[in-house]
Amino acid sequence: MSNTVTLGKKIKGYLLILTLLSVINLLTSPSYMWVVWPAIGMGIGLVVSTLSRNKPKNTSLY
Repeated sequence: MSNTVTLGKKIKGYLLILTLLSVINLLTSPSYMWVVWPAIGMGIGLVVSTLSRNKPKNTSLY
């Protein structure tokens, strides 16, 4: 069994956390949508993680 987390699980976690943060944002300070900042940061992490999985293991020229 592999220790890697599938892309689908990562996306589900991303959506779950952002949904929770959105609810907190709307309940505490609806005039400022600060939830976009964690969304951007987590989105960058998700993209980098996905791209690094597709990278070949051996990048040496020799």
